[in-house]
Amino acid sequence: MATDKNNQHNIWLVELDNALCCAPIPRNESLSVLDVGAGSGIWALECASRFPNAHILGIDLSSVKPNYPVPKNCAFRVQDAETEWEFGDAGPFDLIHSRLILMGMRDWRTYFRRCYDHLKPGGWVEVHETAFPYYSADPSVPSDTPYVRWSHLMLEGLTKGGIDGAAARGFPKMLEEVGFEDVVEEKVARAVGPWPQDEKRKQIGAMQAANMHNALQAISMTVLTKNLGWTREEVDGFLEEIQKDIDDPTRKYLNDM
Repeated sequence: MATDKNNQHNIWLVELDNALCCAPIPRNESLSVLDVGAGSGIWALECASRFPNAHILGIDLSSVKPNYPVPKNCAFRVQDAETEWEFGDAGPFDLIHSRLILMGMRDWRTYFRRCYDHLKPGGWVEVHETAFPYYSADPSVPSDTPYVRWSHLMLEGLTKGGIDGAAARGFPKMLEEVGFEDVVEEKVARAVGPWPQDEKRKQIGAMQAANMHNALQAISMTVLTKNLGWTREEVDGFLEEIQKDIDDPTRKYLNDM
């Protein structure tokens, strides 16, 4: 979701205790891995480094231009995940991975069907997403604070644009209906800000707050102007309120992931 995919990558590394994924894929076998919504390419590049016998293919709507050398077992191509998939010799895959592609995905059920059809028997699909709206861990915090209000507006604006901003809450059912077995859902309420007592949650909260500060304008402007009819000036003023609100440690905001 964020504009700086490397920031998000680092947050997920902490979240997953330095693992790249939850799927139990063997490190030393020859694997075929698809990374959907590759962004900066950082996940695919690191996967290629950690799994030298694997072949990693990253796809995105625009050309991926990594800031690091691309190893021989990693490749990128321009591909819309919502059009028919044609990967030639690259598939089928042992793992199909995606992270925070919510704002570009209109039909999750078809996406999961394509994943199912392009996996090897026993293969895994792994999806890391967020779900609007967001909220506070403290029930005494008003429900109309700038950050909470923003998250509801994002849900409304995305809906008007044909995107379900809360789709992740229905993933388990969708995956099972498509035909997947052994579906596992791991819910995380990620703090926004370093307010948790637990050291890991505190670290992640600080990183998430910084990421939200960096990403707010990029992820909000089109949704609020094009879909909800706000002016750019109105959005800029509102985002200033949200930036201050995020930094208030008494708010104790949480993002469902």
